[in-house]
Amino acid sequence: MNKPWMALALMGILAGTLISTKLQASTEQNFSDDPLAQRCIKMLDIYAAEDFDAYVAEFPEPWLGIFGEKTLRKQLADRHGKYVKEYQAKPDTIKIKAVTPAKVAKIEQDKLGALEAKEINLYIASNKGNSSATACKYLRIGDSWYFRSLRL
Repeated sequence: MNKPWMALALMGILAGTLISTKLQASTEQNFSDDPLAQRCIKMLDIYAAEDFDAYVAEFPEPWLGIFGEKTLRKQLADRHGKYVKEYQAKPDTIKIKAVTPAKVAKIEQDKLGALEAKEINLYIASNKGNSSATACKYLRIGDSWYFRSLRL
């Protein structure tokens, strides 16, 4: 018994699946081209290397004066330790899930003059079974974007 409507329905489902997969791949590709997403991934390398100069360079200028070198070195050392423990200095998978607007805290507006914020949502995993969803936050101050945080 020949049912042409079933063939058409199957073709529609197949086409929808292909379009959905292609849309998802192109969306992820767009995120990977985002300069803030690339900077966020670079922060993982900075954590792995515990590179203080590179770490401080990502923050707005007043950051070092507000928090002090000792505090920032401790923050970086803590993040380095956690990162190395979880991912052995290099995750096997890093996926950029989204780049979205974020809320600018009042203190960020008052102390830094932040005008807007963006969050880069990541999925990080290692072959030894560790994985997490995390996000970098960046603030726009004047014409430039500055690192604010990366949760691990």
